[in-house]
Amino acid sequence: MWKYKGYELPQDLPLIIGALLRLLYFELILHRRPLPDILAEISGMPSVLSAPAAEVAVTLDKLWRACGFWMARVLKNPRPCLRRSLVLYRWCKKHGVESKVVVGVDKDGDILKGHAWLYVHGQVYREDPELLARDYTIMLEG
Repeated sequence: MWKYKGYELPQDLPLIIGALLRLLYFELILHRRPLPDILAEISGMPSVLSAPAAEVAVTLDKLWRACGFWMARVLKNPRPCLRRSLVLYRWCKKHGVESKVVVGVDKDGDILKGHAWLYVHGQVYREDPELLARDYTIMLEG
């Protein structure tokens, strides 16, 4: 085993490769199904595993970074928030971690901007809650 950028290899390879596969899945499915249906499907998933509390933050951080890498470097998407949030939300549901995805919008002149973020255990995950509350109107929660 060796460590590279916070990952333990080869143990974290399934998590890293799984992030890419889930991102590709959500990239495709978002063009075919409404977002509320996708969120309902994820929220209805049974928890098949239980993640120890000490591992949740570490694993979510690894997954967050893997999604950011794949979205920026491979899929060339500069705005990974929705797909990344869906991947993390799905992981949380599968591992019995309390979470929800929130989608908000902001109007900048004539341009409507969207953003998605995740709540884990009732707290905004890796975002500034004050900035989100100030800049975005929540349109969907799942």
